[in-house]
Amino acid sequence: MANVNQNLLVRGARGNVGKQFVYRKHGNDTNIARMPVMDKNLAPTEKQVHVRELFSEAAIYARGVLSSADLKKEYEKKAIPGRTAYNMAFRDFLKAPVVKGIDVLNYKGTPGSTIVVKAKDDFRVAEVRLSIHSAAGVLVEEGNAVLNPVKQNLWTYTATQNNATLAGCVITATALDLPGNTGSLEITL
Repeated sequence: MANVNQNLLVRGARGNVGKQFVYRKHGNDTNIARMPVMDKNLAPTEKQVHVRELFSEAAIYARGVLSSADLKKEYEKKAIPGRTAYNMAFRDFLKAPVVKGIDVLNYKGTPGSTIVVKAKDDFRVAEVRLSIHSAAGVLVEEGNAVLNPVKQNLWTYTATQNNATLAGCVITATALDLPGNTGSLEITL
């Protein structure tokens, strides 16, 4: 692969030329490579089929975002220069949110005690759900956490049930983004 940076003739070029070679732009660099050859006799692998389906679903979601004026406006606000609301929605569909941590310092097993969840997404976390199971696996309580208005990646869950035995309890936090992707974290007390 040739790397062309200073040639005025090809600087910034992208795409293919006569199905012979292809220009690709990476940052400030322009790379030239032979055109990839696809063997039509080979069936796609299971992983290739999965990725194609995932990209197809991402495109459907991104087109749906464009049809909603409110959602389109939100994605446009987050778009970096050179990106569109479609690009941002497509990317958001492909990336699931991540639960970074669960803070149980203020959870005492009594109604009103709180659990703080730190969740992050490339666009926005839409919802955080929390469940508390006893050491025996019995559901003690579950519900939605509330977004902290100041720290946008912190969500607070307020307990509603008594939980006399904290040792061995399992707390699971699940973050959801707008496309419906989930990311979870589980801790044991």
